Amino acid sequence: MKNVLLLCAGIVVCAVAHADERPAIYPFDVTLGGVKAEVKPGNQLFAEVPKPVTDNAVLALDHEVPMLIVNAFPCKEDGSVEETQAAAILYAQKVKEVKLDATMDKKKLAPGTYLANVVADGKTSRIVFTVAPAESKVKADFSKVLGFLKKKAGIE
Repeated sequence: MKNVLLLCAGIVVCAVAHADERPAIYPFDVTLGGVKAEVKPGNQLFAEVPKPVTDNAVLALDHEVPMLIVNAFPCKEDGSVEETQAAAILYAQKVKEVKLDATMDKKKLAPGTYLANVVADGKTSRIVFTVAPAESKVKADFSKVLGFLKKKAGIE
């Protein structure tokens, strides 16, 4: 009986210790346009920025990093990457934040949905967000993106 109680206590301690673990796809927080990206239950592919942002929104981290790289891939509503459009690349050193319009090619992000890899401190957080057309009320719904990527990865 004593061994069973010790085993149960060990399981509870392990469960509590691992409850705060972050998903591998989102090792650090990313805030875009003042809204923190969040991992939704059942989605282990990316964190979502639930509200559309402007093309010059600020992407912010919790602390300054020596190097920040963002690769934002335009994608269709279903999550498939727009192969005819180049990825937007942002690169900055010794920063805590960067504006989306600070791309290396100096082009603003067109309205639409983007899958992005945010690289800092040797880790990568994957986010999905929508750049809204000026003066519009676009609703961010990433269920089709999640469905497409799960199907492509063989997760369902």
